[in-house]
Amino acid sequence: MPGVSRIGPRRPRRIYLVEWRDARGLTQKQLGERLGVSDLTVSRWERGTSLLNTDVLAAVAEALNAEPVDLYRHPDQPSADALLRGQSTEIRDQAMSIIKAIRKS
Repeated sequence: MPGVSRIGPRRPRRIYLVEWRDARGLTQKQLGERLGVSDLTVSRWERGTSLLNTDVLAAVAEALNAEPVDLYRHPDQPSADALLRGQSTEIRDQAMSIIKAIRKS
């Protein structure tokens, strides 16, 4: 069928583990100690030679004081959700109003 493209498996999304670990001032060994794994395991995760399942990703995020979804973004470029996390309802409502106004323009 012309014009139909084949849909295949998606490439894995990048996890910014090195950047988050560095932002928290931790070595591979220190992060490994928090998680009960070796620094070699942390190194494998960072190089992408060992994949993180959802349970491990959640544990890594907790060890880095972040949410699992945050690890898919560079720590210097947080999502709107991350920026608004912990803010009052009033602040979140104001932010949503601003975002809606921007989208309309």
